[in-house]
Amino acid sequence: MAFSATLDRFFEITSRGSDIRTEVKGGVLIFLSMAYIIVVNSSMMADAGMDLDSCYTATIVMAIIGTLLMALYAKYPVAQAPLMGVNAFFTYTIVIGLHYTWQEALVAVFISGIIFFLIAVSGVRKKVLDQIPPSLRYGITAGIGCFIVFIGLQNAGLIVNSDSTLVALGDFANSAVILSLFCIILTLFLYARKVTGAIFIGMIATAVVGMIFGIIAVPDSLVSVPSMPEVGAFVDGFSSNLLSVEFLMVIISLTFVQFFDSTGTLMATGERAGIIDKDGNVQCEKALLADSATSVISGVIGATPTGSFAESTVGIEAGARTGLASLTVAALFACALFIGPVFQVIDYSCTVGAMLIVGAAMITQLKGVKWDDWPAAVAVLGTVIMMILTYSITDGIVFGIIFYSVCMIGARRWKEVSPIIYALAVISILYLVVVVASL
Repeated sequence: MAFSATLDRFFEITSRGSDIRTEVKGGVLIFLSMAYIIVVNSSMMADAGMDLDSCYTATIVMAIIGTLLMALYAKYPVAQAPLMGVNAFFTYTIVIGLHYTWQEALVAVFISGIIFFLIAVSGVRKKVLDQIPPSLRYGITAGIGCFIVFIGLQNAGLIVNSDSTLVALGDFANSAVILSLFCIILTLFLYARKVTGAIFIGMIATAVVGMIFGIIAVPDSLVSVPSMPEVGAFVDGFSSNLLSVEFLMVIISLTFVQFFDSTGTLMATGERAGIIDKDGNVQCEKALLADSATSVISGVIGATPTGSFAESTVGIEAGARTGLASLTVAALFACALFIGPVFQVIDYSCTVGAMLIVGAAMITQLKGVKWDDWPAAVAVLGTVIMMILTYSITDGIVFGIIFYSVCMIGARRWKEVSPIIYALAVISILYLVVVVASL
C-alpha cells in the first residue's frame, strides 16, 4: 500500500483521474504499438553501413532514455524512440544519397539535437505551440490520427504501393494480410462491445492465431544478448567534408523535421490526455524539454534522431494520463534488450486494429474546427491530406501553416494572425523551396 501511495503522489495519478492499473495497461499498449520500431529502425540504420546488432541495441537504449525522461521528469504519458521518417532521411538521403559516412551523419544528428534543445530551453518552442490557432491544432491532431491509421494499414499489407495509383489494396491471397484483417475485425468488434482491454486482447489473440497457422514465426529462443551500441562514434565523423552549405542544409532539415514532428505529436497527445489550461494551451513545458534533450543524446549513443511517438495515443485512449505509463514502456523496452525474440512476435498484423481505433478517436477532434471559417477549413484540409500523402507529420504542418497564412491575408484578416505564425509560414516556404529542394 505504501508503494502504491508513493507512486500515486509522485505521478499525481488520482488527481489526473486515473489509477495504477490503468496506467500500467496503457504503458503495455503503447509499447506493443510501437515495438515495431526496434526492428524497422535497426534495419534502416544497417542500410547505412552500421552494424545491425549495435543498431538494435542503440534503438532500444534511446527508447529507454527518452521515455524515462518523459516519465520521471515530465511525468507525461508519452513514449520516445527513434522517429520514423527521420531515420529514412538519415540513411537514404544523408548517407546513401549525399554520400556522407554514417559517422558524419551522426554528427548532423548531434548538432541538430543541440540546436533543437536550445530552441526548447529558450522557450521559443512553447511560444510557437501556444500561437497555433485552435482549428489548426485540431487539424494536426486529426491528421496524426489519419497518419497513424495509414502507417498501420501499410505496414500490415492492407495498403500497398501502386505504379498507376500510388496506393492500392493489398493481396488478400496473402495469409499475413488476412491475419491483419482478422485483427481489425476482432479489435473493432470487442471495442464496440466495450470489452475491457479490447485493444490488448485484439493484439494478443491475433499473435496467437498467427502462430497457430504459421503466419507468425514462433520464437526459437527466449533470451538474446545485446551488443554494444556505437557510443561516441560521431566523433570520428568530424571532417572537412562537413564544412559545406550542403551539410548545413542537412542540419537545418533535421532540426526542422524534429521541431514539427515531435511538437505536433506532443500537441496531439496533450489534447487527448486532457492536459490543457483554461486558455486551451497544452501544458507540456517539461515534456518539450525532455523531448528536446533526447535528440541531443541520440547522436552520442549512435542512433537516429529520437522524439515523441504518436503511437502513445494508443495508451492514452485506454486511459493513461501520467508518467507511470511511460515508465512501464521504458521497463518493457529494457526487457526487450534481453528477450527480444518474445516481443518480436507482435508484428504489424497484430497492431493494425489498435492503430485504427486510435485514428478514429483522434479524428473526432475535427468537431472543434470552425468549418464555416474558410481559412481554417482549408488549413485543416491541407494539414490532414498532406500529412498522409507526404508520409510526414512535419510536411502536413508546414502546408497547413502556409495555407492558413495565405488565406487569412487574402481574406484581409491578417491582423488576427500572430506574427509567429507568419514567421513560421515564411520559414516553411524556405524549407520546401531551399532545404528540401537542395537535398
